[in-house]
Formats: sequence, structure tokens, C-alpha cells
Amino acid sequence: MLTIPKQDSNLIKSRTVLLFALGVLVLVVTIWLVLTVLFSDKAYEIKYSAVEKGAVQQQVAVFGRLKPRVSSSLVAQIDGHISQLNVLPGSHLASNTVVLTLSNPQLLRQYDIAKLNWQKAQAMHVSALAKLQREATQLDNDVAMAQSELKFAEQEIATLDVLHKQQLLSELDFLKAKTRLEQIRLKLDLTKRSEKAFLTAREYEEKALDLTLESEKQQLALTYSDVQNLEIKTSQGGILTELLDEIDVGQAVSKGAVLAKLSDKNSLYAELLAPASAADTIKIGMPVKVEIKGTLYNAKVVRVFPSIEANQIKLEAAFIQQVPTSAISNLSIAANVLVADKANALRIAKPIYLNPRQLTQNVYIYEEGEIFAKEVTIGLQGEQYIEILAGLNEGDLVLSTLPNDLTEL
Repeated sequence: MLTIPKQDSNLIKSRTVLLFALGVLVLVVTIWLVLTVLFSDKAYEIKYSAVEKGAVQQQVAVFGRLKPRVSSSLVAQIDGHISQLNVLPGSHLASNTVVLTLSNPQLLRQYDIAKLNWQKAQAMHVSALAKLQREATQLDNDVAMAQSELKFAEQEIATLDVLHKQQLLSELDFLKAKTRLEQIRLKLDLTKRSEKAFLTAREYEEKALDLTLESEKQQLALTYSDVQNLEIKTSQGGILTELLDEIDVGQAVSKGAVLAKLSDKNSLYAELLAPASAADTIKIGMPVKVEIKGTLYNAKVVRVFPSIEANQIKLEAAFIQQVPTSAISNLSIAANVLVADKANALRIAKPIYLNPRQLTQNVYIYEEGEIFAKEVTIGLQGEQYIEILAGLNEGDLVLSTLPNDLTEL
């Protein structure tokens, strides 16, 4: 049996006590550290903000779409089939831009026939006028010849009258000469009458020829206009907002069908929907910030509709600055209406536990390491800050969030 010396036994006892005491000390320190961490600000993740003076803006979040005040429809003026699509919705178009093209072979044949008839009518018109002119010239020549014959006959009868008086010409020959003179006078009279009748008839015939030519010309113009209408063009510049549903090459369209819609990009406005609870808050003239593709643009409320539908009210906002070229009709947008603004209000950063529907409620104050509830009266409520009307003083520290185990104080 092994025997331990008494001196060594005491040494072992002393070491055991020392180790035990050291273990207790370590345990106490560990517990103190854990408690310190658990009950420190960090453990509770206490976040607070100071009550201060500053601006508070109360806004109402709304949403909607861009709409044009000025728009036009591109309508088919003739039956046909779509042969070509030249532009797509969203395109910015100048005036007289061809949006799409129709085909109509029958119409093109009618145009060719009308053009041929017009050319024939022109040729016939020229030919008929030339014929009338020839006839008129011939009648002028006949009258001139008859007048010349009459003059000669009158000179001849004067000579024969002298001979007749001198009895150098028989009575019979003198009578024959006088008879021939009367015949020439009659011929001249008839020729003049014929010329006058011809001129009257020529006037009517020329009018008839002009009417026929004009009729063919109008028919050609109408057919040409129809051919031109195969190209669906813009009458003014703007943004192509939409095409006929499921429109495609080869599709048949009828006269009067709306094929596309064009909007004036300078007439875009915001058509917005707001919660019905804001019906008494939003007024005409209030500023609006409209977000279009990540950028804010200034506008103002110009119309508030008096009715409530689906627990929403509708309003319109007009832009007071130029919108981007990428803005098109029916583009979805979000916006905020500034309904109230105070430049020097008593404010705090908006706590996440705040109930926006209660004007009087508790907030939590942090003071000298302690947290306690305090009743406050709320005024304006902005996205980041709220106005404090009563219950707090400038410099007070208000908890922004609550620790997980803090339920009610």
C-alpha cells in the first residue's frame, strides 16, 4: 500500500481549493459578461432618434397611367389586305409617315382603266376640237368666197347695166346677170346662216366634250385617291400608341376600321388613382411628383373626380415640365401628391411601430438607460418624419424600433 506524505497531501488540498476558486471566478465573470451583453443597448438593438425642428411633408401615394389629351385614329379609307407594317407601337412619328400599307389588286386595275380612259378622253377631246376648228375654218372660207363672188357679181352687173343702157347688151342677158347676182347674194346669206348655226352648235359640243373630259378626270382622281389611301399615313406628328389587335400581314381590313392610334406626346397627363380616404385631402393645384422610368417629374393636380369607385378616387395631374421622349400613352406610373407641408415643425423620424391611423398614441422614450412609454399627439405624417403636436420636447430620444421582449410599458 502506497502512503502519501502529509506534506504532499496538504499541497494537493491547497491546489484543489485554488482551482475551485478560480473556476468560480471564471463562472462569475462569464455570467456577468453574458448579463452585460444581454441587457446592454446592443442586445436590445435599441435604435432611437432625437426630437428636432425641421420640415415635414405629408404625401399620398397614388398610381396610374399616362394618357394623351390630344389623340387621333388612323382609319382605313378603302377595303384591302395588309401588305406591310412599317412601324411599331411606341415609335415617334413625323407628319405624313406611312404606318402600314394595304393591297387591293382590283382597285389597282380600276386605276389603270381610269387612267386609260382619261388618256382616251384627252385624245378624243383634242381630235374633236380639231375637227370643229377645221369645219369652222371651212365655213369662214365659204363665207369669204361667197363675199368675193358677190363683189365680183356686183361689179359685173354695174358694167352690164351701162352696156344695157347703151343697148349693147340684150335684155335677156342683162336679166340673166341680175338673176346670177341674186343667187350669189342668197348663197352668201345661207353660208352666213350656216356659219352662225355651226358656231352655236360648236359651243354646245365643246361644252359636252369638256364635260366628258372632266368626268374622266374626276374618275381618275377618285381612283387615284383610293390608291393613295392604300398607304395609311399620319396626318400629324406624335407617338404611335397602338395598332389594331392581332394585326398582321395578309389580314383583311374593311373601310372605316380603326387600324392605329396616335397621341400627341406634348399632351400627356397623369391619370391617377388614390385611396378613398384621401378624397377630402387631395385638392386641385396640389404638387405631384410623378415617377417615370426611375426619374421624378413635377406636375400638379388639375382635376379630382367626385365619385368613388372600388374604394378609390380618380384624379388628373398636368405636367409642369417636359416629360422624356420615352414616355408613352398607357405607361404605368407611380406618384406622390403633396397634401401638406410644414417647414419648421417639431418632428421625429417615423418609428416603425407607429399606427398611422391613431392621432393620439404611445411612443417609447429612451432616457438614462431606461425605456418608458409616453403619449403623444401626431400631426402631419410624412414618409420619413412625423410631426409631434404634443407630448414631446426637442431633444427627447424616441425609440425607432422596439426590443423583441418589450411588449408594454
